[in-house]
Amino acid sequence: MQNVAGMGCAPGRGRQPRAGAAGGRHVTGAVAFAGPALAAVVAAALTLHLMAELVFRLPDADPLGVLSLLAGMAAVLVTLMPFTLLWACRAQRAWSAVWHAAPPPRAPARIP
Repeated sequence: MQNVAGMGCAPGRGRQPRAGAAGGRHVTGAVAFAGPALAAVVAAALTLHLMAELVFRLPDADPLGVLSLLAGMAAVLVTLMPFTLLWACRAQRAWSAVWHAAPPPRAPARIP
């Protein structure tokens, strides 16, 4: 292989994850659920905090200030709500995958 300058170069690494001591990378159900769930909770809390902060400024605002605050509330919702919903959906999919991954254990068959 040659790079742009015409000099030889080593081929790149493969894109497959390397197997570790446990035989490969595996994300457990609890870890797959915890990340998106925590992100959704933090984004929802941030949205609520920003909305409450803007609502508390409404009584002291003049009419143009009220319009500005309403535009700020719309910007907060348009910016943060898609991410909150995305992370909530990912957490729900991870939660349902944990419960549907393994069938319930069956009783062993009897040998006559």
